[in-house]
Amino acid sequence: MTETARKRNDPRRDATRAALIEAAERLFAESGVEAVSTRQIGAAIGSLNTNVVAYHFGGKPALIEAVFHHRLPAIDRRRGELLAELEAGGAPLTIPALVRAFALPLFEQVDSAGQHSFARFLVGLERSGMSGARGAVAGDYPVSARLTELLVAQLPPETSGEGHLRMRLIVSLLATVLQVIDRDPALAPAAARRMFDNAIAMAAAAFGAPVEGTAR
Repeated sequence: MTETARKRNDPRRDATRAALIEAAERLFAESGVEAVSTRQIGAAIGSLNTNVVAYHFGGKPALIEAVFHHRLPAIDRRRGELLAELEAGGAPLTIPALVRAFALPLFEQVDSAGQHSFARFLVGLERSGMSGARGAVAGDYPVSARLTELLVAQLPPETSGEGHLRMRLIVSLLATVLQVIDRDPALAPAAARRMFDNAIAMAAAAFGAPVEGTAR
């Protein structure tokens, strides 16, 4: 067996990589990317090797990409299910329905502590001015890309050039609401879902809002 094959089949290596990914996701969410060192990420999983992140990922950019690849497969698959339900229904695709298909998987994703870790990670990237990192993996998640395209296509011509900016803004809104939910341990599941449903409605209205002076 080659060295590459041994690494690929080493469960301890895989467990370490997964632990580093989830530690980075949490720390970047809490403090932003620039405020977290690779040593802190290693220490968060109890590693005494100060170069553990460099060994497994090389540095922060590859680790950020690894977080996307850790979380987005399930999110993209769920978005596909929700979009298929919409298309099977035969009704016209609307901004509220498409935003719900895009957003609901962010609500459904929680980590082992019950936190909406991926949405909070996205907030951390935005805070660090690194929201563009998502584009590096966009081609790997076609349903998410198609939902974005369908949403942008719903915009009137005078706002269509702002589609991707508006997507960033509604993701920030949705993720902020999930942070509020996570910070209230006494919040009942039904109340949390109601709060997020309200956030989806607000996000849909904001996404499709006309530019001032263009409303008819």
